[in-house]
Amino acid sequence: MTEEHWIAACDSTLQLRLAHRSDIVAELGPRGRDLESRCDGRSQSGTETLVRLRLRALGFEVVVQPAIDGVGRVDLRVGKLLIECDSKAHHTSLANYRNDRRRDRAALIRGWLKMRFTYDDVVYGWDDALDSIRAITRPRRHRMRD
Repeated sequence: MTEEHWIAACDSTLQLRLAHRSDIVAELGPRGRDLESRCDGRSQSGTETLVRLRLRALGFEVVVQPAIDGVGRVDLRVGKLLIECDSKAHHTSLANYRNDRRRDRAALIRGWLKMRFTYDDVVYGWDDALDSIRAITRPRRHRMRD
């Protein structure tokens, strides 16, 4: 397993409360401490974990599962850029599809920018996904204004 995939599996284990952080460290020793420090049990999917890890490795400040007024929880936030990592399992029913669009409109009305990525975007098309994120962050359009 790559470190990214190991952390994604650990995030899932922590999210589902199948183990505690101390179990992870005990299982892997010193290396486990380093990897465990990068785990986040709030992460709700492997793709969400991969995006978080990759963006943080590039120096982005990433907030996990923030609550946004009028929108609800979103997967990740970088400044005022909201990032959702969508799966077929949770985003293809008609009700979820409609709710996602309602939430997107609510976010936009409140001044948030929003991007949605699929598993394929993250796993097979990361360079393109990152280019999209950078199209917002390079000109600093994602910066919060006081």
